[in-house]
Amino acid sequence: MTKDTISVGGAIAAALERAEELRSLSDRPARVRIMTIFGDDRSGLTINARIAARTPAEHRAQEGLGTRCIPWDELDARAGEIVGLVDEVVGEVTLAVRNAPPVPRPSRSEDDLELAAFEDLIDELGQTITQSALSVLEKHPAKQVSRELGSEAAMLAALKFAALAAYTGNVGLNDAQDELRMAMGEVMSKVRASPELVRRPSLNS
Repeated sequence: MTKDTISVGGAIAAALERAEELRSLSDRPARVRIMTIFGDDRSGLTINARIAARTPAEHRAQEGLGTRCIPWDELDARAGEIVGLVDEVVGEVTLAVRNAPPVPRPSRSEDDLELAAFEDLIDELGQTITQSALSVLEKHPAKQVSRELGSEAAMLAALKFAALAAYTGNVGLNDAQDELRMAMGEVMSKVRASPELVRRPSLNS
């Protein structure tokens, strides 16, 4: 190895340092992963960058971007490129997120929306989801769990469903969090007004 040759290990260490430097400089930091992949058309050293999406549009904007691969048989000769590839992938996804088009929520953009019908749809879906959850809690083999644990399981399942619905409905993370805060506030208000709500016997005990 000559004095001008860059070792693969040294190049990877420098690339990781560069990734951390870039993270510290951005308000939307990219997560950089340097991976070894074997056995497919991307076999080699792969550098990938991804920014945590706040909206479905930001997620879609990054699809197919932010990845570079150096095949194994070229790695020694191209080790000096690894740091530069980190800059490339981070810059690519950063630009994609910056240029992601704002997509308004359907309830705020559809001209023919009938608000009353939309509210009725929300109520009916809520009742159906609640009834389904209660039915599972009554029949599931784990029905002897505490009411609190059953409620937590229902919450986690509902959040996963909500996340999927938010993605397909073009509802961003900030809007979804706001809706959750408002829903929690409504529940707290109802409990304050009717304390017996929290004293009802568990349906899964």
